[in-house]
Amino acid sequence: MRKQSVNLWAVLVCVVLGQVVPALWYTIFSDSWMLLNGFTEEQIKSGTSPAPYLASIVSSSFMAYTVGWIFTRIPVKSLPSGFLTGLLFGIVFVLCETIVKDMFSMRPLMLSFIDGGVSVIVYTITGSILGAWRKYE
Repeated sequence: MRKQSVNLWAVLVCVVLGQVVPALWYTIFSDSWMLLNGFTEEQIKSGTSPAPYLASIVSSSFMAYTVGWIFTRIPVKSLPSGFLTGLLFGIVFVLCETIVKDMFSMRPLMLSFIDGGVSVIVYTITGSILGAWRKYE
């Protein structure tokens, strides 16, 4: 029996998409997101540190590799099962936690859906790619 392993090329694609999808998402929801956070254009423009971008790349790398590793243990072996598993991970482990954290922080529910929603999409895309693009030893 062939042993499934983590496909590092698929992980790399997921990391790249983990940067592109949020960039597009927050472009679409930028006005609402800034309003719900109480940010001004000047505050956004003054925040030019590369640290959040680096943190995003590192986080996406860990997330995609970990999902790939979990998929070898479950095992997830198709695009549909990867899609559903990624969707479930995004909703349960990110969106629900974001909503609870934001409720205790007295932040608007819509902000939770903006911030958590993009993660659900990224997890779903990651699950789909890793479910479809498998590697065997």
